[in-house]
Amino acid sequence: MSNLIAKEYKCFEDIKYTREDGTEFWVARELAIVLDYNKW
Repeated sequence: MSNLIAKEYKCFEDIKYTREDGTEFWVARELAIVLDYNKW
């Protein structure tokens, strides 16, 4: 993620989920919005 600007990085961090064991994941439908997809 080092190529992302601060605004983009924050968008990814805002929609990140963390499980109890510390693993991180994102939901595809939320990622589509951040990645500016026109439709799901």
